[in-house]
Amino acid sequence: MNSFTCNGWIIFFYPLFHEQWVELSNRVRVLKNKLTKEEFIKHPDVKLLKALDVGIKEKIPQDPFASYFVLQKPLQKYGRLKKMGLPEKYRLFFRAFKEHKIIIILWLGFPRKEGDKKDCYQVFSKKVMNGELPESIDELLAECQKEDSQEEKEDIAND
Repeated sequence: MNSFTCNGWIIFFYPLFHEQWVELSNRVRVLKNKLTKEEFIKHPDVKLLKALDVGIKEKIPQDPFASYFVLQKPLQKYGRLKKMGLPEKYRLFFRAFKEHKIIIILWLGFPRKEGDKKDCYQVFSKKVMNGELPESIDELLAECQKEDSQEEKEDIAND
């Protein structure tokens, strides 16, 4: 997925999230052909995809540094979208770079279950602490662009 611009911010999908986005989009595409319009609109995957789309294109780019997005130490460089249309136990993690007007959507976490070792905040913290998510904007963008070039190769191979 190439970048796109919303409210003056250039938005990229990090490979972890990009994979989640593609899987969810594909599930929704299948549902659209299988279900009635009424069933389709009410399906949880359809609602989740719509909520993510609105969150990424409208909510986060309004002000990615707003207090309701900010995480506490040691994750203060990161933001997360919760509620605002997302189902209750989901969190969308991102990183914004003010000087470049860039937002990188990193990962959709589920479930939010405080105290559980699979709690999405615990999992995200481990990803950050283990270095699974690069620190610098250059490294993050390089990973995003690797995903794009891999996709192009797959598209060519499938043609």
